Amino acid sequence: MKQGKDKGFSLIELIVVVAIMAVLISVLAPQYLKYVERARNVSDLQNARAVVTAIQTYATDSNNGLPPPDYWQAVTAFAVDDREDRPDNAHGGSYGGANNGDTRVDDYAWYAMQEAGLIKPSGRPVGIRAQSRYSWETWTVEYKSDGKGGIIFRFGEKAGEPVEGDKFREAMAGN
Repeated sequence: MKQGKDKGFSLIELIVVVAIMAVLISVLAPQYLKYVERARNVSDLQNARAVVTAIQTYATDSNNGLPPPDYWQAVTAFAVDDREDRPDNAHGGSYGGANNGDTRVDDYAWYAMQEAGLIKPSGRPVGIRAQSRYSWETWTVEYKSDGKGGIIFRFGEKAGEPVEGDKFREAMAGN
């Protein structure tokens, strides 16, 4: 038998392998990024639904009563801390001042979220931040008593009346 010195890949074989990997990466990377964004959107929606559930559960306890019927109160989650166009939460007391992606929480929601375990005893919301980078950077759950024993909710990307085409509001509605 002849013992050859040809062990390993040739330059052309390596170039072909690298080219195949480049094609695969260029096809798969955008799909992966879309998947990550969808996961962030789902996380935001689950967090917002947890806030709604906490407020509804808190309101059903006869000792707590309903939120005030006169004005909207809000829970607003921020994704980043260096934005100047953050919606101002003018309702009641709020948590933090929305620094470093913190969540602004009104007084009634504060107690509801604390009772539901969404706010730690140290006062920091547990994992409630806006995660989405492309669909929305903030989301708001606003609520008030309807005066008939129920609670009215509205959702949006900013505090105040949701605007037409608000992706977060549409997602919360199930569209």
